[in-house]
Amino acid sequence: MKSVQELNAIRDKYKSSVTIRTSDYETRIIVGMGNSGIVAGARDILKAIVKKVEDEGLSGRVIVTQEARVSKVGCNPVVKIIEDSVKTAVYANVTAEMAERIVDEHIKGGRIIDEYLLKEKANEEGKI
Repeated sequence: MKSVQELNAIRDKYKSSVTIRTSDYETRIIVGMGNSGIVAGARDILKAIVKKVEDEGLSGRVIVTQEARVSKVGCNPVVKIIEDSVKTAVYANVTAEMAERIVDEHIKGGRIIDEYLLKEKANEEGKI
């Protein structure tokens, strides 16, 4: 059995990762976790984004979630950004390095990274 102090330490350790998924937010980062997204490495992308958001102290205004519907065969892993309830970008074939740049430039800097965007032609089937 753990002491109250040990339990409090465990709670504090994981509090920010829970807050990042449940708090009010200005920006929502959605990682496509459908079957093809998972096979393409979406779990690693989700972890990289959560870590970067935590490291940058963005937990109060950014929420990181996952959805099975946000995926596109041949374009996975996919990351969708929604700011103030409006979809602003969908990034395709995201790597861990790209994920960090997305947080730095798009989330923090407000600049969409054009070369990472899912192209409209690839989006015609409408899953995203």
